[in-house]
Amino acid sequence: MTPALRVLIIGYEAVPFFKCGGLGDVLGSLPKALREINVDARVIIPYYLDIEKKYKFPKIGEYSIVFGGDIERVGVYESGHVYFLSNRKYLASINTRGRNKKIDQFAFFDLAVVEFSSFILEKKKWYPTLIHCNDWHTGFIPLLIEQRIPTLLTIHNLNYQGWGSREVLDLLHVKDEKVKELRRGVPVSEINVLGEGILHATAVSTVSPSYAHEITSNYDGDPIHLYLKRREKAGKDHGVKGIINGIDYATWNSKYDVASWEKGKKKNKEMLLKSMGLSDRPTFCFIGRMARQKGLDILVRAIDKILSKDKNAANFILLGSGMPAIEKMVKKTANTYKDNVRVELSYNEEFAHKLYAGADFIVIPSRYEPCGLIQMIAMRYATLPIASKTGGLKDTISHGGNGFLFEKESVSGLVNGIKKALAIYQSHSHYKRMVKSALQTDFSWNKSALLYKKLYIDILNS
Repeated sequence: MTPALRVLIIGYEAVPFFKCGGLGDVLGSLPKALREINVDARVIIPYYLDIEKKYKFPKIGEYSIVFGGDIERVGVYESGHVYFLSNRKYLASINTRGRNKKIDQFAFFDLAVVEFSSFILEKKKWYPTLIHCNDWHTGFIPLLIEQRIPTLLTIHNLNYQGWGSREVLDLLHVKDEKVKELRRGVPVSEINVLGEGILHATAVSTVSPSYAHEITSNYDGDPIHLYLKRREKAGKDHGVKGIINGIDYATWNSKYDVASWEKGKKKNKEMLLKSMGLSDRPTFCFIGRMARQKGLDILVRAIDKILSKDKNAANFILLGSGMPAIEKMVKKTANTYKDNVRVELSYNEEFAHKLYAGADFIVIPSRYEPCGLIQMIAMRYATLPIASKTGGLKDTISHGGNGFLFEKESVSGLVNGIKKALAIYQSHSHYKRMVKSALQTDFSWNKSALLYKKLYIDILNS
């Protein structure tokens, strides 16, 4: 008989309290969907000062942990099904003072989470039957928990693995022989926190079936596949499970439907173009971090190839911020094509909503994309995606059905994708069929929550 499903979901961010990226959306939405199908899902994140100043949640207790040579107090705060762990020295904010400081910070957080399980049993008579870890920030938990509680580690982005000095093990009072993978170097040895989590976790998952396949097949030469292969050889499980993320329909409530989307799109597009000082043309947008992963260099070259031949072909509106060199590159493009290109070098949630609602197409030229949420949000707003054929983009977009796919890192592929979109846009009946298909695609958390519940049950029964 399967034990009761009491799941503690761990991460460094959760909407609406604190958000840096897509993980925050997941931890804000997945637990709610799980509770609707009788999984007692609760969340833990750090109680950053930014959260404390804004919300001032009630304190329900505190406990002590030994970290290095010091005894540190951990305060516990509560809001509904979310717990917050507080310590002014380690958890006041995300540490940006070098990689080892950041490793130490989340080593402290992971140790505090492990000790929390005893605290909450005494305080609330509640104990997790499974701990669901997310990304490298929680990678020490499977090592520290030592199989006392089954663990699932979900990989959201392999680009961040938590490389750091093995001296963090001394802070955790963990002996070298308990660690399964150390990278010997000069002057000190290093540890890959995500790699350790992979080797010690009861099970490993990621956020799309295609990304699960990619990371286990030496995709782009990332060494993490070696850790996954070691799990396979040890017979720990039957591979990495890929479960697509969903989106919160309450947050992304477009109010568009199959019957009335044209009227809403027309109105929102008119307001968007007027606010941007752009003429009425097919309008493409980009929303995301200005990082190499996101393929802005590919998009900029494609824009040049399109507009250098026909300046009336389209508008392009780019929203995001990030690497200075990439920001400089997109600003140069905007200056070259002042009648067609607008750039907003920030991330503004309100403006993002306006772009989703008013643009005709969204371009997603990512070099890799574990899952991606923006293509799902865009389709919710009757905006067709043009995306790289990789990871979760490939799993959620049907080429010619609800969007367009092109070979990743291909400028010519993206140019052809944009030209195809422009041709279909002129063929109103075909364009309307694609938008209808996009609007009817279900990206709610309902299906994904059921898959996670099944995975939890399989872990507990294994």
